[in-house]
Amino acid sequence: MSATLGRWWKSFSDSYKYLGASLAIILVKRKLGRRPNDWTLWLTLGRLYGVGYQWPQAIDALKKARKLDPHNEIIAQQLSQTKEAAKQDSPTKR
Repeated sequence: MSATLGRWWKSFSDSYKYLGASLAIILVKRKLGRRPNDWTLWLTLGRLYGVGYQWPQAIDALKKARKLDPHNEIIAQQLSQTKEAAKQDSPTKR
């Protein structure tokens, strides 16, 4: 019984996490409409897309952040980690 409850709880918490990320994505995109050259917003958007395993969108957002601030190591690290996570999560790995 506890294994079933554990699986249910993980599924529930993952759904809650994705719902929160989806709402945050909407809010960040709204801010980007007003501040399209803010690398911090693009970085945040990339991270949020990563929460939802939306790899192409995450990588695109992080590339935009990198273009706006090409020498920022935080962006470079996040982009590298996201690309690696996308590769690990590819359908051929499942």
